[in-house]
Amino acid sequence: MMRYGWLVWTAATVGLLAGCNQTPPGPTRFLGDVPYASAFATSKDVMSQYFSIEKADAQEGVIRSRPKRVEAGRDRVLGGSPARQIATLTLTHKDGQVVAHLSIAVQRQGSSIYRRIGPGSESYHGAPTETPAETEGATTPAQNEAWRTEKYDNTLAKTILDDIYRALHPPAAPSTTAPADK
Repeated sequence: MMRYGWLVWTAATVGLLAGCNQTPPGPTRFLGDVPYASAFATSKDVMSQYFSIEKADAQEGVIRSRPKRVEAGRDRVLGGSPARQIATLTLTHKDGQVVAHLSIAVQRQGSSIYRRIGPGSESYHGAPTETPAETEGATTPAQNEAWRTEKYDNTLAKTILDDIYRALHPPAAPSTTAPADK
C-alpha cells in the first residue's frame, strides 16, 4: 500500500512541476488555406497597426507585443492603478489551414497593494527606520512592478483577427468593363 502512495505522490509532483500547456483565453480564427509565411507576415503587419511588436518568431509562430498603456477606469475608491494591454498571437497549422489565436490581456499594476505594512514600517519618532534599499531591496523599478491580469479584451482580439483575415482574403474587385450598348 505504501508503494502506491509513493507512486501517486510522485505522479502528482511531476504533474505539478510540468504544469499544463493551456492556451490563454481569446478568440481563434481559421485563416484558410494560405501559405504560412504569407499569413505570418500579414499578421505581423496588422498587429503592428495596433501594438508595438516586441517579438516575432516565425519558427515558433508567436507574435508578442510590448506592453501598451491604456485607460481602464478606476479600480479603487481613491484613484486607480495604471493599466496596460499585452497581446500574444499564435499561428499554427490544422487540417491544412493556418489557424490564428489571439489573446489580449488587460493588466493592472498592483505593486503598491503588495507592499508590506507592518511592524517597523512606521516609527513614532517621525523619522523612517528603514532605508529604501531595505524596503525595496536592490532591485530595479521593473522588478518591483507586480502586474496582475484583470481581464481579456476579446472584442479587440476579434477585430484584429478579422483585419488579418481581410488582408489575406481581399474582396474581389468589381468588373470595370462597360456593358455592351444595343
